[in-house]
Amino acid sequence: MNNTPATIGSNNTSQSSPNEEVPSKQEGIAICRVFVLEVVLIVVGNLLTIVLFALNKELRKKSLYLVINMAFADLVLGVLFLPARIYLVGDEYYLWTASVNLAFDNFFNIVDIVFVQGSLNSAALITLERFYAIYWPLKHRTLSKRTYSFVIFMAWTLSIVVSAIFAVF
Repeated sequence: MNNTPATIGSNNTSQSSPNEEVPSKQEGIAICRVFVLEVVLIVVGNLLTIVLFALNKELRKKSLYLVINMAFADLVLGVLFLPARIYLVGDEYYLWTASVNLAFDNFFNIVDIVFVQGSLNSAALITLERFYAIYWPLKHRTLSKRTYSFVIFMAWTLSIVVSAIFAVF
């Protein structure tokens, strides 16, 4: 008796383990469709927010600067990086034949982290600003546009530093 597996003589060229499932194209198509729907909703929602802020003078309050900052970060994620993520998911599920360049993948990950961190930092700043407005309402009214600009600048600087740390490690 020969103790060799039966697959040696077959044309099975995949090196997958027995527990590893091969992703199906139908799953990849479904995931990509959901991502496309996300892109549409994200772009429309954030563009609507920014346009309303720009056109309606009653909405141009200092406290909404942080919301617009977050809308900008989310808009960039929806316009640039979710389509790139769709491409990467499609490549993982073998939906197209073009392969992903390693440099593109690294650049994509670093810049993606910057804008995700920018969005998260904006959400945290909105929370802190609302806390400040509730806890010290009279001091909150004296905040200047310059203060908001400085805080937004520091949030984006922190986002870049965090992405640099992720890139190094």
